[in-house]
Amino acid sequence: MTAPRIDLVHELVSAAAVQVPDRPAIIGPDGTTTTFAEFDAQIQSVATWVGERTRRGDRVAVVADNGTSYALLYYGVPRAGRVLAMVNQRLGPGERAAQLAAARPTVVLGDGRFLDGLAKTPSVTEVVAFEDPRWRRAVTQPSRRAEPVDPDDPAWLLFTSGSTGPPKGVLHTHRSLTTAARGTVAGRSVRPGGVYLLPFPMCHVAGYNMLVHHLAGATVMPVAAFRAEEFAAAVRAHHVTSCSLAPTMLHSLLAHLEATGTELPTLRDVSYGSAAIPADLLRRALARLDVNFHQGYGMSETGGNVTFLGPADHRAGAGANPSLLATAGRPHDEVEVRISGDGPIGEILVRGAQVAAGYWPGPEPVTVDGWLHTGDVGRLDPEGRLVVVDRIKDVVITGGENVSSREVEDVLSGHPDVDQVAVVGVADDYWGEAICAVVVPRAGSAPTPDDLVAHVRGHLTAFKRPRHVLFVDSLPSTPNGKVAKNAVRAQARRVLGGQAP
Repeated sequence: MTAPRIDLVHELVSAAAVQVPDRPAIIGPDGTTTTFAEFDAQIQSVATWVGERTRRGDRVAVVADNGTSYALLYYGVPRAGRVLAMVNQRLGPGERAAQLAAARPTVVLGDGRFLDGLAKTPSVTEVVAFEDPRWRRAVTQPSRRAEPVDPDDPAWLLFTSGSTGPPKGVLHTHRSLTTAARGTVAGRSVRPGGVYLLPFPMCHVAGYNMLVHHLAGATVMPVAAFRAEEFAAAVRAHHVTSCSLAPTMLHSLLAHLEATGTELPTLRDVSYGSAAIPADLLRRALARLDVNFHQGYGMSETGGNVTFLGPADHRAGAGANPSLLATAGRPHDEVEVRISGDGPIGEILVRGAQVAAGYWPGPEPVTVDGWLHTGDVGRLDPEGRLVVVDRIKDVVITGGENVSSREVEDVLSGHPDVDQVAVVGVADDYWGEAICAVVVPRAGSAPTPDDLVAHVRGHLTAFKRPRHVLFVDSLPSTPNGKVAKNAVRAQARRVLGGQAP
């Protein structure tokens, strides 16, 4: 479908409140529904509450699991002319505190169990839990006319996992987010109406799918975590028509359906991103589910996907043309994608209004001469589909989570039995990619894989631990003495029998 031209984040909801006021906008994790008319009124109340406590341009942080309150902040904070800073609640307390310190918010909201100690951050003047009566009053208090908001005003602050220094934020404007939503509605042919289930953490860029489906007048059901049995039950109970799933989630869902004989008759569209789907997994899914598959390529800096691979290419890829599954599809009409250099393969560059305004707190720009340099290497096939060949940035995407290899390397280097270490991603049918640590032990020591995995677990959150540990005599290096990651990656894949994604 072609989406209407809306350039302010909160107007995605207010437009639907006029067109379909009685349709549910949000189904909470507990099954409670909120219509578009009710949701729009609550957004205005939240904007008033935020405006009373902050100044224009201030950051308001949220640390919470997915839910209706989080969704209200998606829209209400930008409506007030403030910036919503999304702190990843799945990180450890120290990592969450580091993201919060980087955002320098005035107000922090969220689930009470994540908020202990956050008031100590120097910039913070107020911490409010969603369980607190103050938040309930914020959602229901009378609203006042908010200050005017411009499409180029900042709206969201997303944190990436690709930096190894202090937490790095990506600043998106109303215009960049609404452009991303509009491009996805068109590029993925999002159906108007329907019910969309969102299992990814709303602090990630994948949360933009809420904007996408509200733009299409669809109901969104955000859930706190993916568990196959609960996911299938929610699809049946709420007549879910579309969802996003990482390949790991799809694998678990299929295993559950096959073991229980469960059917999901209302589900029609499944989207995924970050990595190509294994052909065998796609064939199993198509045999079990009567759904259309959609892939997208994007990143935090683009606020969502910029290219799309549709259902016809997926069905062809599951059959006579499996090479199609290695592509990420074609760009939508409001973005340009090209390959740097003169050859067929080079860095993937992106230009368009959906590219972020800058990195927080600056002054590092997101674009160079108007183009986002993605750090990914790719090519365009003869039909204009993007093929992602490899990553320049050393980020492993495992189970839908981005993990900085340098961050894991730094922790492993602190183990007394480790001399050198390189962390790479290897293909994995379940996780998409698995973290592999290639280690040179210190002379005279004999660490075990379990020793090193336990060491990482003691410092980082669970999804950042290596799933493979290989011991070698030395690491390959480049002429200037740096570790040759491509050679390490190839070595690990040969040893483990993996295939390049």
